[in-house]
Amino acid sequence: MTRKRRKTFLLVESNGLLINDKLTILCEVEIIDLKFENHYNPETSINPTIPQSKLLLDYDDVFDSLLFTDCIIGVKDTEIKLHKAVLAARSSAFYNTFNSTLEKSKTNIIEIKDFSVEVVREMLKYIYKDEVSNIQNMANGMFKIANKYELHRLKAISEQSMCRSLTIENVCERFTPSETYSIETWKECCQDPILVNGAWLTKTKE
Repeated sequence: MTRKRRKTFLLVESNGLLINDKLTILCEVEIIDLKFENHYNPETSINPTIPQSKLLLDYDDVFDSLLFTDCIIGVKDTEIKLHKAVLAARSSAFYNTFNSTLEKSKTNIIEIKDFSVEVVREMLKYIYKDEVSNIQNMANGMFKIANKYELHRLKAISEQSMCRSLTIENVCERFTPSETYSIETWKECCQDPILVNGAWLTKTKE
């Protein structure tokens, strides 16, 4: 069919192709093997840098500063200003002290008479900073104060330190708390050197 005939065929009204001078074309489209290309590359995109957490450093500053303190721990002639919220959050023993209905809970001063200033400061350093230092020289005291104030992780750290620094000279001293607090692992640490050096220890004690 020539171009002229195609046009004539299109314009003939009886053919029903032009309705109100409008030509409507219906077609079917089939998409074969559609592929989606992702041009996003996370390595080349601009990502914001996330700063390193400063939580421990911030609490370090809180411990060393006197800002917003609301309680005092007294050890002999030394007063240490602290924050009730921090103490209560870290130690259930301190929480119970501050939350008690007893008259002494209303005071902002807590007296600690059964531990040295050094041991108390090291415990408070752990409460604020979650770290301890020089624990080898005060492991016994740290264990006892951690037990009293229900600082379970500090208690475990102290126990581990005592086992690792055990010597013939201090084994008897450290065996006593293992009996008092019924700590089987600690007791086992002490028993071996006691059994091996029993004669020497007995002679030394005499």
